[in-house]
Amino acid sequence: MSAYDPSSREPDQLRDQLRRLFRHRALIASGLLLGAACGGAVSTAGGADYTATGEVVVQAISTAPFEAGGVSADKQISMGTERQIARSAAVAGRAAGELGGGADPAQLQRGLRVSNPPDTQILEFEYTADSPQEAAERVNAFVRAYLDHREAAVVRRIDNTVAELNEELEPLVEQREELDEKIAGASTESARQTAESERANLTARIADLQGRVTGLKTLDTSPGDVVRRGEAPEAPSGPGIGVLVPVGSVAGLAGGLLAAWIRSLLDPRARSAGEVRAALRAPVLGALPRRRDGAGILEVGPSRGGERAEEFRTIALRALRHPRLAEPGGLLVVSAREHPGTLPAAVNLAAALAETGRDVLLVEADPRTPRLAGELPVRGAAREPVPGRWPDGARATVDAGTAGYLGLVPGCRVPDAARALNSPGFTRLLTGAAERGEYVVAVTAPLLSHADGTAVAGLARGVLVVCDPDTTLRDDLDRVRDLVTSVGGHVLGAVLYESGRRRRRGPSSSVPVEPTAPAGAGGMGGSGPGSGRGTGDGPGSGAGSGTGGTGEDTVALKRLEPKPSGTRQDTAYGSYGRYRRTGDGTAPRP
Repeated sequence: MSAYDPSSREPDQLRDQLRRLFRHRALIASGLLLGAACGGAVSTAGGADYTATGEVVVQAISTAPFEAGGVSADKQISMGTERQIARSAAVAGRAAGELGGGADPAQLQRGLRVSNPPDTQILEFEYTADSPQEAAERVNAFVRAYLDHREAAVVRRIDNTVAELNEELEPLVEQREELDEKIAGASTESARQTAESERANLTARIADLQGRVTGLKTLDTSPGDVVRRGEAPEAPSGPGIGVLVPVGSVAGLAGGLLAAWIRSLLDPRARSAGEVRAALRAPVLGALPRRRDGAGILEVGPSRGGERAEEFRTIALRALRHPRLAEPGGLLVVSAREHPGTLPAAVNLAAALAETGRDVLLVEADPRTPRLAGELPVRGAAREPVPGRWPDGARATVDAGTAGYLGLVPGCRVPDAARALNSPGFTRLLTGAAERGEYVVAVTAPLLSHADGTAVAGLARGVLVVCDPDTTLRDDLDRVRDLVTSVGGHVLGAVLYESGRRRRRGPSSSVPVEPTAPAGAGGMGGSGPGSGRGTGDGPGSGAGSGTGGTGEDTVALKRLEPKPSGTRQDTAYGSYGRYRRTGDGTAPRP
């Protein structure tokens, strides 16, 4: 599959969506619990419903079974009509009369359900009530009421038909009697024959009507047969607590997921590395694990090392691979809003750069609340700036342990911060870094809180943004990018802090502690008398001289146990500990 195929990104997008949903676990859990509680409440408050069932075979009744073109009366039954009759108010009134006790027909109709299985002449009566006995009594009452109503309708129709036929017979019988008298008193033979012919026709018609009346009176008026009487059910018909609680839980879970999805859409925070990358349009160079309690501000260089130190080294090497930092220059480390990790990020990034053999100058471009000079292991006394001309003259040397030494321009409280950060001396400090062959790492106040960072961003070759995705707004990151680009700066990338979240560790997540070099080994050599640690090859103050380095092997970015042989090879950080880069070659540190 091609890397440019959009379908290849679908699993990643799905994982991102799931991560965004499960950031709001409280909403999902609340929806699940609320749904389960609602299901239990409905089961408890609604009570149990019982349904009794009765079945009736509907029998066709017709005063003329074969008068409809030879079609059987059984085929003339409309089961839809019969179903509506069974649910009618007339049948409900009869059922209420059978039950007695002043039952309300309209109230009785609410629990009734009548259905007709396909291709049958069966009506199924189902009645739901609060108790089994009540359900059985009422369904049987409706069955009897329906049959009685249907039979009464048939009897009434037959009686009406018989009455009409009798009314038609009476004049015919009278005419026949008149013809009998006429025949008896006929004077001629022709008159007698004519009267007899009329009487014969009239007699046939009377016989037909009398036969129809007899047929109607002997007609079977049974409306149907009960094939199943309603019996008291043994178990409730509705869903019980065992069904309602799971159904409520599923519905609540769906609602919780929907709420979490809406919340994730409306969440203004970045929340993930992908969103930070999209907002800054720059890569995420590293994600720092949670800081250990009691750890100092300087973590790259001291012997304790650790996972954070390795991450800072990774960030430094990734930053150096950027084309804008291929040559020495200025790098600004800043955050959008106040963040406690901005200063440690700048300090350790500078130490990691110094560990690779670069000349590094750390500039605390914060003329409001300077504090680096008091928190870093400064070697000797720091030089005070020229009064009123900070940063001119302000300089100190930081002992970064195995990382070597790096210069420091400590911050100084000045009455006019904007003037100090736009002064020619400060401008030369950053723009002249390439001429001096050193990397200048500057740290300022939050970019969106003060204009300090905006002034420095235009002088530096790149800007590194420090943020915590859980607390940083996407709009703030957009504003940071706009501000940096508006002054001619360039966002190199971002450094993320995993605030409070547990970082996933691999099988070898523990970092071995750097062993202490024996006293006779001379440490890492010395740069002068009385020095037990240095970055040069000169003799130290111990009993002998040892080779420079860190006392441990480092391959790429993974820390390894020291070799048992006492001879330490010059590996990536070991060689950088003794050499600095000058152009394309290396030369010993002075």
